[in-house]
Amino acid sequence: MKTAVCVKYVPVVSRITFDYETKTIVRDGVPSEVNAFDVLGLVRAVELKSGPGDEVVAVSMGPPQAREGLITCMALGADRSILLTDRALAGSDTLATARALGMALQREQPDLIVCGRNSADAETGQVGPELAELLGLPHISQVRKLELRPESNSVVAERITDEGYQVVECPLPAVVCVTEGVAAETFANRQQMAEAQDKPVEEVSCAQLTDDLSQFGLEGSPTWVEDIRLVEPTRQGLMIEGETPEAAAGQVAQILRENLATLEVAESTEAISANEIRYPDEKKQAIWVVAETSQVGLRRVTLELLGKARQLTNTTQSQVAAVLIGNTDQDSVATLTAYGADRVLTLDNDALGPVCGRAVANALAEVITAEQPYAVLFAATADGRDLASRIAARLGLGLTGDAIDLEIDAEGRLVQLKPALGGNVIAPILSKTLPNLVTLRPGLLVPIEPDEAATANVEALAAPAFEGTDIAVVETHYEDDPGGIALAQAGIVLGAGMGIGGPENLPQVQSLAAEIGATVATTRNVVHAGWLPHQVQVGISGRTIAPQVYLAVGIRGVFDHTVGIQKAGVIVAVNSNRRHPIFKAADVGIVGDWQEYLPPLVAAIKPVLEELV
Repeated sequence: MKTAVCVKYVPVVSRITFDYETKTIVRDGVPSEVNAFDVLGLVRAVELKSGPGDEVVAVSMGPPQAREGLITCMALGADRSILLTDRALAGSDTLATARALGMALQREQPDLIVCGRNSADAETGQVGPELAELLGLPHISQVRKLELRPESNSVVAERITDEGYQVVECPLPAVVCVTEGVAAETFANRQQMAEAQDKPVEEVSCAQLTDDLSQFGLEGSPTWVEDIRLVEPTRQGLMIEGETPEAAAGQVAQILRENLATLEVAESTEAISANEIRYPDEKKQAIWVVAETSQVGLRRVTLELLGKARQLTNTTQSQVAAVLIGNTDQDSVATLTAYGADRVLTLDNDALGPVCGRAVANALAEVITAEQPYAVLFAATADGRDLASRIAARLGLGLTGDAIDLEIDAEGRLVQLKPALGGNVIAPILSKTLPNLVTLRPGLLVPIEPDEAATANVEALAAPAFEGTDIAVVETHYEDDPGGIALAQAGIVLGAGMGIGGPENLPQVQSLAAEIGATVATTRNVVHAGWLPHQVQVGISGRTIAPQVYLAVGIRGVFDHTVGIQKAGVIVAVNSNRRHPIFKAADVGIVGDWQEYLPPLVAAIKPVLEELV
């Protein structure tokens, strides 16, 4: 069996700095490393080898120095490595990247292709699903457990969802995108690195893949980034140090009260400019919203997307259509209508399979091709990312992942705003293709006031037969209280980091959070250590949240986490290390042991927070 592992050699993004005077990103002297999720995939691929005929090939696309990353991969057990390197690849977006990797992998004909769930520098999670679609293969994303079944030539995986996890079976060949838990974090030692230095790295140019170089780089990319917008720091960065726990708590409570009052005034002046005039019959320039459902009905993110769609129709003067995948539920249809849908398109996927599968993407792609809306909005969730990525690759469309807002410029182009590098940079992304496709992070947009008197046309979409291989969901497991749904809507959040000491201290942290009505969130490292579930992870590879108050306890505050809290109203930090970057990302912070300072802080801010209810 041959397994190809796609790896990316990425800069250590936390080392990148900003020059606000020249408005430039400073990359000089920043080291690079193999993307962490890709390393996990490589380690698992090596573990799955069962005989001398099995082979693991590491494949990377990048500049010549990416060779160092492939040497690391061979030190960790890869048998061979291939570097796709060419100046023609410069400026490639996710689709152009997937296209180039796909051509290189077609030469190898692997049985299994493994990718990391996303890269640290791009954060999209799109390349894996797009690669699978271009190669005509099924894929499984968010994989935390992966096993081979040689007797059926298939893989079985645990796929993390927003409500728990699924057990998914998939025939080979296939693409699998892995995340924390699939393998132990592993580092090559000096001897392994020394031995790998002598192993060759095969270099492949674009000309060896095709004569048509226009498929690569900027020319082959359907999206591009306008001039980046640097976000000036707005947090107060106040630090309280050397005070007694009670005195420090009192100071924070006063600062919090003042900041919340200022925040309330600012919010009262921001009117939600949703279009009250509807254009139910105007399909040209229509904006579509792909609805997300949970165990209890429509997810709030769907209502947020409908609110943004209605705002955009101030400019497009077109209808808003909601796409509801699953059994038609009259209550859901009524809710979609009240929150802004002029038209509800239903797709029964009983015969097609799961939303994240090939058949559903194929069915929705056919409808999009036939109707050509102006934009299709998806939620940046496990299913939304997979579905959007496959459709983008199938139709050759640009896709912006994990956007935080949308604008329409003077030329009528949809500007998709995506945070990068800890939220210090906003990348305005535009597409050369129509329809515009974009996934938007939950919890950042605002639904409109529902209109219970609104009406909508309801249309059932045809479910075309699909003959290719696809995934099958064997089991669906819902966590009793994963916390993710509550977290997306929480007004008060307490984030617990590795600095709390260990999982044995979680009950105390959770008890203190309950005293102030806070929902508990966490960081990637805590999830990786198994202390809390992935559903409450905030940051690049987790959720983006916008509570009125965020209390960071024992959190270092690197960009991986702070990018997920940049829209929080007031940020309060408690950390024993005054040099940790969380203090720069916070409005006010206490330097001290959380077990000593957090209980009096909770007692002091409790009456202030009760005024928010």
